[in-house]
Amino acid sequence: MELIRDVLNFISTGLGGLVSTLLPYGFIGLVGLYLLWLVLGYLRVSQVGVRAEATTLPALQLPRAPDGVIDVPRGVAYCPNDGLRYPGHARFCTQCEADLLVSCANCGATIRAADESCYRCGTHDTLAPASD
Repeated sequence: MELIRDVLNFISTGLGGLVSTLLPYGFIGLVGLYLLWLVLGYLRVSQVGVRAEATTLPALQLPRAPDGVIDVPRGVAYCPNDGLRYPGHARFCTQCEADLLVSCANCGATIRAADESCYRCGTHDTLAPASD
């Protein structure tokens, strides 16, 4: 009985003091890690933006049919609003900031240029190989 009483007394007095001392340090450490995560995430995103703006993407005007519809070959990233053709690594239009579209090189389905694969046929090769 004495042993149980001594253990309970240590937990209520000695361990309580230890927890009350270490708990604020643990909280400060977690807040510090969270702030570090936010800062590193911001720096990573801002560096990506700097590299993206350093090079301008050449955009070529696509031909239009007599009825005004854009004539787009398969596997080419293009802006549906402006009718501009972009290289394969582009994801957004530099003029209107709209998502670029691609007609799948395999089946011809219209998908976003940022999509990993075609929703209709499942191919990952949605862009046509670059021709010189």
